[in-house]
Amino acid sequence: MSRLRLALEERGVALPVAIFALVVIGALVAGIFFTARIEVRSGENAMSGARATEAAQAGLQMGVPNVLTLGATLTDGQTATGTKTQLGTTGSYYQVNVTRLNRYMYLLRSNGTYEVGSNVAGSRTMAMLVKRYMPELNVNSAATVVGTPSVSGSAIVDGTDHTPPGWTNCDLPGTPQPGIRTDAASGSIKKGSVIPAPSYGDTTVTNMSSILDTLFFQLAGQANYTITTGLNPFAADPVPATPGTCVKSATNWGDPTRNIPAHACENYFPIIYLNPPPVGGSLATVKLHAIGQGVLLINADMEMNAGTNYNGLILIRGQFGKANGNATITGGVVSQNADLDATGAGLGGNLTVNYSRCSVKTALDNLAVTAPATYRGFIQF
Repeated sequence: MSRLRLALEERGVALPVAIFALVVIGALVAGIFFTARIEVRSGENAMSGARATEAAQAGLQMGVPNVLTLGATLTDGQTATGTKTQLGTTGSYYQVNVTRLNRYMYLLRSNGTYEVGSNVAGSRTMAMLVKRYMPELNVNSAATVVGTPSVSGSAIVDGTDHTPPGWTNCDLPGTPQPGIRTDAASGSIKKGSVIPAPSYGDTTVTNMSSILDTLFFQLAGQANYTITTGLNPFAADPVPATPGTCVKSATNWGDPTRNIPAHACENYFPIIYLNPPPVGGSLATVKLHAIGQGVLLINADMEMNAGTNYNGLILIRGQFGKANGNATITGGVVSQNADLDATGAGLGGNLTVNYSRCSVKTALDNLAVTAPATYRGFIQF
């Protein structure tokens, strides 16, 4: 009887134990499933964040060389935003914006995203300080001459700050500068040919080898076109093939007069390097008929022919000589010497050299390049 009573008292133990075991096993399975789901989501988020980060970095790399283009019309404190760009056929995108801090510094931001369908799965923003580098050349006269200048005949060298006709991007004219600056103690200047009066013994005309040697050949290495033949005479005119199209070539140096249809070439400021072979061990002579703008480098003596109209900066390693017919330069000329004399080998016809701060600045601005700032120039957020 005692054994039967003991067996009866133990009935029903198996079921609670089984239910308890199922609850424990279910909790373990749910915990494992939850942990696995979290790990999958974390992995997806990490991958989406990594792809967005890579897209933001790509935006910075692609944005640095385009800072000046995107920020061309900005003033200090203004921001311009670029278009959203997809990286190949992936779901990664970047969009950059540029804020101009001052003339030399810009803040470049890049927002990178990774998108699945129309949903943004990851987003990263990076920023970089970008510095603008440009040639440092202070042109503060119509003509800067190393040596003794000679000006007579109908030549006019005018240091009054001119705005080129048709140009709308210029500030108000600045203070008039001497028509000629020279390191020489004196010169042969016809009365009224140089206005304001020349500045002789000018201390700013020092160490010109840094301009007419070092800077000259640095710019020559960046020239859009190097021309060595057919320079006597040489002609250049901006003639696009179709209205509204600027066909860039060795004989198209931009449109300084803003007369080409739809102003196609008005923003084209090339560097042109004229480098004829020496003659008898001496510099050759370039006889120029050109309509253009930008930076003109002449490794020779230069004469100008009728119809020449050039806006910008001209660097001449030889002598700036005569002109035949009406010719105009608006900007600044730096030369080893100037013999603008109506007699003999000097100047004939009507040559006018007008100083223009805007013309020189615009030509130099188009030589500017950008690079990341080297000190604390990168942030991520």
